[in-house]
Parts: sequence; C-alpha cells; structure tokens
Amino acid sequence: MKQWLRGSRLKKNNGSVVFIKSFLRDPKAAGAIYPSSKRLAKSMASYVVFSQNQLVVELGAGTGVVTQAMLNRGIPAERIIAIESSPELVENLRMRFPKVKVIEGDASHLPELLREEIRPIGTIISSLPLRSLDKEILDRILLAIPSTLSVHGRYIQFTYDLRNNTHFYPQRYQLIQRKLVWVNIPPARVEVYVIFPLHE
Repeated sequence: MKQWLRGSRLKKNNGSVVFIKSFLRDPKAAGAIYPSSKRLAKSMASYVVFSQNQLVVELGAGTGVVTQAMLNRGIPAERIIAIESSPELVENLRMRFPKVKVIEGDASHLPELLREEIRPIGTIISSLPLRSLDKEILDRILLAIPSTLSVHGRYIQFTYDLRNNTHFYPQRYQLIQRKLVWVNIPPARVEVYVIFPLHE
C-alpha cells in the first residue's frame, strides 16, 4: 500500500491520500482507513446548534469533511476551531480552510489548547475514534469536554459501534438524539449529548 501511495498520481493535498498516510503512521489515532462520508458529515453538522456569540470546536478534524459540512450549513468559518493531531492533516486543513482556526494538538489536552479562547463554546463535534483509545486518554478527553463546553452545551460524536451501549459515557453525558447512517464505510451512528453540570 505504501508503494501505491508513493506512486499515486493524485494531488499531494488530496484529503483521502493524506488521511491514509496518516492511518499508516498511527492506525489507532486515525480509527479508520478511510475518511467519513459526506452523508455522515452532513448528518453530524445538522445537529450543531449555532448562535453568533458561540464557537463550534471540532475534534479530530481529519480531512475536513465535517468542517466542510458545517460551512455548507452556513456556520461561518471564523466560528469554527478545528483540532487535529496529525501534522500532515493539519497542513491540509489549513490549506483547504484558510479562515478556520486549525490547532495542532491532542484532544486530551483540550483546555490547554483553548486556554486563550474567551468566546463561549456551544458545541463540540467529534470524529475521534474514542472506542479504540487507551482508557487513560479516553478518560482525559471525556473529562475535558464538559470543562470546555458552555453550560448545557452540545456534544456530537459518531461511532461505528452500533450496539446500544448507554454506559460508555459518564452520567453527566445525557443522550438526546441518535441516527444511523448506512451510507458510510462502515455504517455509523451519530449520537448527540447534552452535558449537564456536576451539581445542578
């Protein structure tokens, strides 16, 4: 496969090629060998609750398919912060979306990555492969999300695990909507959560 990538005639900044290269370097971080479909991205973006005074933070922005879906929905680029750990994918995102703030970093350090951001974050939308991450990293991410979101903020995540596993997230993550997207490789489910404060 590496030989095929080196010999590919596709453009160097082609999202799928960059994604597959990133997968070959770190399969666990990528979570899948191919980017999410446009149908899945559109479904995820449809659940974003957007207001002019709030930001949308995207975790695991990858090739930018979800970023593009949010832009297509009318969310201004200046209101989107995309976070990605792969340097190659970060470079690709910055070339493709020059008006989107793209941060290279690990989502488990989310509060640190956003420490200079004073605008409230109303939605976090994630393509991270949570179920393939080490438990320590997963726990840090699931703790970082509520500490970053505004009160009653919305968290959107997709998963390839189609079982009704309601105990994967901490109790303060309240599932409010879910949708199966069959037109994806493999099929996926979009889940939407509202994050409640620890004491309310």
